[in-house]
Amino acid sequence: MKWILGEEGHGSEWEKVFHVTSSDSELVWQAIASAALGSSIQVVRERFPFGITCGIRVHLEINGRNAPTTISWHYVIEIAPPRLVTAFPTP
Repeated sequence: MKWILGEEGHGSEWEKVFHVTSSDSELVWQAIASAALGSSIQVVRERFPFGITCGIRVHLEINGRNAPTTISWHYVIEIAPPRLVTAFPTP
């Protein structure tokens, strides 16, 4: 999560759109996790032999601000728990 909100990740986009920084990682994680639970997977990419990635696009609301957001998850194997790969606001 710190990478996503960090300078080397998409930190500037999160700060501009949602007014959050890396210190708000728990707030952002909660918004991402809540939105992802009820969303349909829109993109599936096979990364053989490294598993698959799944992408969703959701509308997040954080700090009274909202924007469409792209989120990507990685599954090493079908029964493995997903790992958040990236997330960023998409105007």
